[in-house]
Amino acid sequence: MSPFRLGCLLSSGMASLVAQSFSYPDFANPAQLQMLGNASLVAGALRLVPNAPFQGGWAWRQTPVSLTFGFSTTFTFRIAPSAAGTRGEGLAFVLHGDPLGAQATGGAAWGLGYGSGSNAAIGIRRSLVVEIDTYRDVFLGDTSANEVSLHSAGVNGNSELESASLVRATPATLLADGLPHTLQIAYVPGLVEVFLDGASTPLLSRAWNHANGGTLASGGAVGGLGLANDQAWLGFCATTGSGGLTQLVEIASWSCVVDPGPDPCYQGTFPANLLTVQGQSGGATRTVRLGAGQSFAIGVGAPAGGSGLPYVLFASLAPQPGAFGTQLGFGQTCFPVLPASANELVVVDTFGVLPGLLGGAPAPYSIGLPPGLGLTPLDFTLQAVLASSLAPFTLGVTNAIDVEFRPVPAPTATGVVPTSAATGATCSISGSGFLPGLTLSVGSLSIAPIQVTPTQVTFAYPGGLACNSTMLVRNPDGQQATIGINPQAAITNMSVASGPAAGGSLVVLQGSGFAAGTTVTVGGAPANLLAVSTGVVVFNTPPGTPGPKPVVVTPPGGCAAQSTFTYL
Repeated sequence: MSPFRLGCLLSSGMASLVAQSFSYPDFANPAQLQMLGNASLVAGALRLVPNAPFQGGWAWRQTPVSLTFGFSTTFTFRIAPSAAGTRGEGLAFVLHGDPLGAQATGGAAWGLGYGSGSNAAIGIRRSLVVEIDTYRDVFLGDTSANEVSLHSAGVNGNSELESASLVRATPATLLADGLPHTLQIAYVPGLVEVFLDGASTPLLSRAWNHANGGTLASGGAVGGLGLANDQAWLGFCATTGSGGLTQLVEIASWSCVVDPGPDPCYQGTFPANLLTVQGQSGGATRTVRLGAGQSFAIGVGAPAGGSGLPYVLFASLAPQPGAFGTQLGFGQTCFPVLPASANELVVVDTFGVLPGLLGGAPAPYSIGLPPGLGLTPLDFTLQAVLASSLAPFTLGVTNAIDVEFRPVPAPTATGVVPTSAATGATCSISGSGFLPGLTLSVGSLSIAPIQVTPTQVTFAYPGGLACNSTMLVRNPDGQQATIGINPQAAITNMSVASGPAAGGSLVVLQGSGFAAGTTVTVGGAPANLLAVSTGVVVFNTPPGTPGPKPVVVTPPGGCAAQSTFTYL
């Protein structure tokens, strides 16, 4: 959730959703708090479990909150290990739509109160969990004894198995050291971010939506939570294990701000969303998120039946719905434009009245922005004043969009198809994390991408590549991946090494580096090629003269391999 959106929601008039926000500076007054199991109040703190074996505690906010537009929650916790120093088992923050509501519980011991655990519980259903795991259970797939991870099983009972993890990390700070630590969880539909101890960079960041789910760390898909009316209960659970696997787990404070959604000014006066960023209007949250530094396009559309309509496109670094200068008579903007404050910029003015940063043409028009913007976290809001008609001349206000640039993981390149091809042939790189504006290069040679999607980049195969070249895939933010291209062909096996001089012998070559367009010659004469794959070439020998002859297999990239065939 961006800082300005947080500020806007606090001043919003959408009282029903703002009323769902809450704050416990301490737990001297536990109103609306449902405690289960071993959870109790001790000296103004919410103690989920005492430092004793086989404990389990749950605490839920009794009134569910709306996830339609997201929320931000912050809590301070303390995990103190036993005198023996063994830490177990952990703490979890849970949002869920379990049919048991504020009475929901999950598994004991390694189940952390939300999963299956030692008592084979069903797990808390329809949930997303932020897990602080303080004991490494190898059989669960844990990677450390100080792990923070996101877990979900969609509508099913959640699981502590790492196969249910969306993303995980081991922070440098030991979280079970008996000292207070703070965790902030920010969710807007499409993104979950977890911040530790006030850091500006998230410890965890993952694309996820409560309605549609997301992608597990393993690469598999997990579905949404199927929540009724987007409502979810929020709260905590913690467990201890057997013997010395114990620890004290307390929550010292807890607050939550529920986003009531965009101010009505984000709607604009037109019935359609005429303003877009990368073809998107931002959905219900009016937010479009871009990878740091990527290029993007701003589209300014025209009302139905209109064209050649002038507009002024504004950008604001600090929206102020309802502030002086937002009420224009023909509509309301989300930031002051008449007069504009120091936080507003004129991006394009096709009326020719104001100095714009960029040139443009009347609507409909697409404004292309090169890579380089948003190399650091950056938020701004776009909105335009657009002529809705030239005769009679009338004006309107487009929808507004919050644009957020955020760091993204480095790209990964997993394969090139084909790895060898004729000059100009279309090839593709598969992988993940590709951003518009990325560049391709092999050594000093730059290669222009044809098309870029998050998982695929297509390009025209360049000529003159050296054998076993390396292609560099570089995102606009500087993060990069490499992949091999134009490999040296190799022959590892030949099914028939001799045959009649009349030709016609069926030969199967096994090896690597072959591709469509590969040619084969025997003694300099072209063979009749029957089949080619990356690892197999099948051909009939041409006629020849008795004696050994070179067999040359040449992929389209030119990196040939050689063997010998003997004519009898």
